[in-house]
Amino acid sequence: MIKLIGALYLLAVMPLSFASQHPLDGLSAEEYSKVQAILAGEGVLTEGTMFADVRLIEPKKSFVLGWEKGDAIPRSALAVIRQGVALSEVSIDLIAERIIANEEIEGEQSGVLFGEWMLAQTITKADKGWQKAIRKRGYRKINPDLFNCLPLSAGYFAEPEYEGKRLLRVQCFDLEGVGNNVYQRPIENLTAIVDLNEQKVIKIIDEGVVPTPEPSSDFDDESLKPFRPAMKPLIVSQPDGPSFTMQGSTVNWGPWQFHVRMDRRQGTTISLASFDDRSVLYQGNLSEMWVPYMDPAQGWFFKSYFDAGEYGFGMFATPLVAGVDCPDYATYIDQLVALDDGQPVTYENATCIFERPTLNPAWRHSEAGIGAYNGRPSRQLVVRMAAAIGNYDYLLDFIFMPTGAIRVDIASTGIDIVKGAKASSLSDPSAEEETRYGTLIAPNLVGVYHDHYFSFRFDLDVDGRQNDFVRDRIVPTRLNESHPRRSIWTVQPERVRHEGAAKLSIDMKKPEQWRIQHSSKTNKMGYNTGYVIAPSSNALPQQSDDDYPLRRAGFARHHLWITPHEASEQYSAGDYPNQSQGDGGLPSWSKNNRSIDGTDIVAWYTLGFHHITAAEDWPVLPSHPKSVTIRPFNFFDRSQVINLPPSSP
Repeated sequence: MIKLIGALYLLAVMPLSFASQHPLDGLSAEEYSKVQAILAGEGVLTEGTMFADVRLIEPKKSFVLGWEKGDAIPRSALAVIRQGVALSEVSIDLIAERIIANEEIEGEQSGVLFGEWMLAQTITKADKGWQKAIRKRGYRKINPDLFNCLPLSAGYFAEPEYEGKRLLRVQCFDLEGVGNNVYQRPIENLTAIVDLNEQKVIKIIDEGVVPTPEPSSDFDDESLKPFRPAMKPLIVSQPDGPSFTMQGSTVNWGPWQFHVRMDRRQGTTISLASFDDRSVLYQGNLSEMWVPYMDPAQGWFFKSYFDAGEYGFGMFATPLVAGVDCPDYATYIDQLVALDDGQPVTYENATCIFERPTLNPAWRHSEAGIGAYNGRPSRQLVVRMAAAIGNYDYLLDFIFMPTGAIRVDIASTGIDIVKGAKASSLSDPSAEEETRYGTLIAPNLVGVYHDHYFSFRFDLDVDGRQNDFVRDRIVPTRLNESHPRRSIWTVQPERVRHEGAAKLSIDMKKPEQWRIQHSSKTNKMGYNTGYVIAPSSNALPQQSDDDYPLRRAGFARHHLWITPHEASEQYSAGDYPNQSQGDGGLPSWSKNNRSIDGTDIVAWYTLGFHHITAAEDWPVLPSHPKSVTIRPFNFFDRSQVINLPPSSP
């Protein structure tokens, strides 16, 4: 897998070159080069320096909100660098061309670097203990090219032998006879633990031989034949071009305006979203992901991945394919991402923007008694990216609606990571035990149960920065015995004033609406202007509170957290979740119980689901979307789609 990923990014074209037009524009190719030059000139850059991240240091929020086109733009960058075992954060003023801060970060591990992945593969395949275990499984000759070795983040489990080490756990797959599904032949029960600082295998875990499954599950077109009968063409086109315009990274679509950029860790970042020049969302992005597996075996218990903080959601962005990932008529945007050496490459077609009809009316009403009908069609504007992080693919959409709502969709697809099994059907003697923690999704392959949790950071500025958080509780009300009805419900608003009381989870038996409102601005009827966070289906972790993966992913304990705005608080599992003990991020910040009353506040929403694997998952998972919507609530005086133009005849 790493070989394939490496090849993909080696094909990236030379970086884009443009001058920044906006304070929130991502770093340009020239600015990445300037980072290198300044670090070298100051003696910070050495031959062994690796870059875990290079990203824009955003100007203060107050500056951005007051900035006007033509004003000077401050430009600063943060370089997270590794030099041997040392980790540092270096802040660089790109205008003054000088280092403004250089802080060594102790006791933390950066995310995994590409070079480390490649190194861990090489170390594993050359290790005599690993080779011995491979020969034990019947491999007489060891051809390194016939093994797809997958270095995995190691997690943290309070094991003294691993304290202070930088680890990857490496597991391999047989590529003999395999086409493009490099996960279909797991070499089960064999894990190499690699110390990246020492650059050696420090432990081989061998739980016994399980026969390697035969190849049978590629997903290239030839392997998928015969195809179903083709359907007739279905064409959506825009012969006059799109209705949105772009000036640099700023998008205008009807009443909506927003800024878009790509971040190596968080992927798509939407900023300064406004509707008819009224502020809605200062910034929104994916803060973290957590994917814990549910098998206690030695080769599985540690699998609890933080895909943004350990790997990088934007780092693993993949080119979007017209006609499949995005419509043929979409607008495609290339994005710059810095690799291990700090130099940027261009990810071609990393973002697409397109309009689409919803095929549901924006509104309609038919009044049969008087023969009246009126209605309007609806469309949406979609900003999309895709990331392939190992076996899983994710499509992340920010969807802007003419109603004033923003919906965030995340769809999971790709390939179930599978566990090799002796059983080929449930009638086999070993099947009962082998399917205790998963489903036999194909002969000799078990899809292990697991969860997905996505933590979104929404810095909402509803009509400005002075906001409150309100819980609208839906409360049953018993009526008088003489009334024909027995009970109804009403709404009891509760204004939450401190963050300690703003850690909330969906409870179907105690429903409530989560609302962020402006403290003083009102609509025509006198209601505070607001937006609500409207969940779809969701899940909560079923692990115990003392389970180490859950300690590290404390954000997943609640669906919603509200905190005061603090520019340094960006990542819900902490700045450095790799091998962390779980002492950073949302649970730590919220202990301060700061005021969230009449101030600038941030909403953190956790979207999760339990994946009970099934035969239909294999060989490639059908796309499984989940969503959350931020929609207006008394923000306007009336419906914003009522005056949409009639459809063309």
